[in-house]
Amino acid sequence: MSRRPSSARAGRSSSATSARELLCELLRLFYTKNWVSGTGGGICGMGEPGKVLVAPTGVHKERVLPADLFVVDAKSGEIVSRPRNPALRLSECSPIFCEIIRSKGAGSVMHSHALSAVLAGDLAEGGDRVVFQQLEMLKGIKGATNQDKHTVAIIDNTGYEPDLLHQMRKVLADSVFAKSYCILVRDHGAYIWGADVWETKRHAEIYHFLCEGAVARAGGPSARHRHST
Repeated sequence: MSRRPSSARAGRSSSATSARELLCELLRLFYTKNWVSGTGGGICGMGEPGKVLVAPTGVHKERVLPADLFVVDAKSGEIVSRPRNPALRLSECSPIFCEIIRSKGAGSVMHSHALSAVLAGDLAEGGDRVVFQQLEMLKGIKGATNQDKHTVAIIDNTGYEPDLLHQMRKVLADSVFAKSYCILVRDHGAYIWGADVWETKRHAEIYHFLCEGAVARAGGPSARHRHST
């Protein structure tokens, strides 16, 4: 005779299923915004306690299904469970996702390849930070006000995603960036996080707005270059 799952176990299973569905829904949304186009970008979120659901790499993100997500141990970064499709590979973002979760207590992280994030990084002209200010949308960042000068770190791109870890760890431990939920990667994109998937969604929308606003106000990097020559 088969046993029925306990209500607690059934609840956890239902919650994990809902988390998978939500992550896939957000990937589709981010695709429409050109944040994860060309198979780039990604997302993760906590499923069960201590376990992270991570989207696969090298696939069209708008077509990722709940069953395609990997389950990764948040502490060790090791794969706990793989999708049934053997062709799928774990995102190269996974070590970075886990580092942000461990360092910041995040419950979700998204990786964007948005053009606005790249252009905002150009505004630093080789520097290690960009400051967003005088924008009402700053209020959408946890703990921020529209009067703040909000500092976001910029790190240099590398040939492979995991090679960003050393720079990431330095930024995550730097008190200058303690109130930020975003790291820009020069010529690449951004990593944005929150306490849960919904906060990550909000922060993603806010930071992309801030990037677009800062670039528009500056007239774009190409315009600035013309004025300086």
